[in-house]
Amino acid sequence: MPSRVPRPLALAARWLLVVGLGLSLPSCRSTSDDPATSSEPLTLETLQDGDGAKASGKRLMSSALGLHRLDTTTPPPTKAVIGVHGYDSEGYEWVYPLKTLGKDGRARTFFHRWDYTQCPEPMAEALGRALDELLAAQPSIESVQLVAHSYGGVITALMASRYHGKVPLLVDLVASPLAGHPGMSGACSYDGAKAPPADAPVTLRQWRTQQQLDGAFDDLDTDPQIVDLPGEVTRLPETYRGHRLGHNWSISWVVDHLDGGAPP
Repeated sequence: MPSRVPRPLALAARWLLVVGLGLSLPSCRSTSDDPATSSEPLTLETLQDGDGAKASGKRLMSSALGLHRLDTTTPPPTKAVIGVHGYDSEGYEWVYPLKTLGKDGRARTFFHRWDYTQCPEPMAEALGRALDELLAAQPSIESVQLVAHSYGGVITALMASRYHGKVPLLVDLVASPLAGHPGMSGACSYDGAKAPPADAPVTLRQWRTQQQLDGAFDDLDTDPQIVDLPGEVTRLPETYRGHRLGHNWSISWVVDHLDGGAPP
């Protein structure tokens, strides 16, 4: 049975909470077509940003654990992209990024729901199994991109450090405390992210927020995002769309950047 994070760690895990948004979203609509109560299938088309982002986020986070395909593209693209949420996510910070990653039918787009109350080890194993099952069931997939945020980056990096598959993985680790945390290190035996096998087809990219602007990390003595791994490292700017670039907005900035350039 997976090891459950002890309550002291859960309390200490406020360092992973999604509190760095820096911009208030409009209130959700309380109408009969509210995405949170809609009977429509959960797809990129039914996810609503703007006024509907919080309700759509609730739908994402109320999904069963595991991978959920959100695009409806036919024929299916040969590329897959997987969003991996962080600790105690409310989901709304993923609506715009997921819709952007999957727009124009460019990729099969998945959202990975996982139990963030667990230690990294069993959750990395679960993500690895989900990926193996996906590639076995859909052999036409030729490449996979994982966009992982915060604690989701911890489990994704751990999974990638053991990957021996043949399908290339591009792993984007966004605002992720890859160096660990004293509470988690003691309770979960986590001692920091490791490099993938030298012969594994894995490319890592780290996207680090400004620690003093990130509400998940600003009260820590050292920046938990800093760890020595192969691959590119990008330090995010201080602002995004005229607002402070905090913890949650980091996903949107990265996705905009990958989509052709983030706005100033």
